[in-house]
Amino acid sequence: MDIAIVGRHTRVTDDMRERINAKMEKIAALAPKATRVEIHVVHERNPRLAADAERVEITLHDRGVIRVEASADDRVAALELASARIGDRLRKLHERRAHRHQGAPAIREVVKADAAASDSRVKSVETWEGAPGDSVREIPLDGTPIVIRSKTHTAEPMSVSEAIDQMELVGHDFYLFLDSDSHLPSAVYRRRGWTYGVIHIDPVDVDTEERKSA
Repeated sequence: MDIAIVGRHTRVTDDMRERINAKMEKIAALAPKATRVEIHVVHERNPRLAADAERVEITLHDRGVIRVEASADDRVAALELASARIGDRLRKLHERRAHRHQGAPAIREVVKADAAASDSRVKSVETWEGAPGDSVREIPLDGTPIVIRSKTHTAEPMSVSEAIDQMELVGHDFYLFLDSDSHLPSAVYRRRGWTYGVIHIDPVDVDTEERKSA
């Protein structure tokens, strides 16, 4: 696994680099298929943020991307916190995969049963005018102080199980993806315990709907 260490607004000492490499050896044991990890050591110059002046960001490239960060008044403490967080995520992912193979029904069957029981579908989705490219846009909502942050990501189709794995990797409560089985834009989300849900969006053909109502 390649290890890249970068300092922002600070110099990373040899002692700190040794500490980071030692931590990443332990992370590599939890993620043997990881190809690269990037560690950013950041010093916050604002004196008002002295309690969180040192920040460590870790980005691990495994089957997906896992990213964590932690701040403290000491960079060694920040490294300890960030390392613990990424370790917890990897262990949780391993536990979920283990539960998947302990006689539990396939996630696809669970999703079908859940969909049949609820019989709920998204009726319409409001679209933005002009999707952003490979950048992030902040769009003010007219007449309000609210700002909506808009992102566009490229993604390859994946199964529901793979999407859940990616959700666990990034540590979010939901994950948007393109379902390789239904070919529909979809989202998986975390429920109680080791259960998950999935929502599929079936786009409505506006021209067809208008002809039906005409």
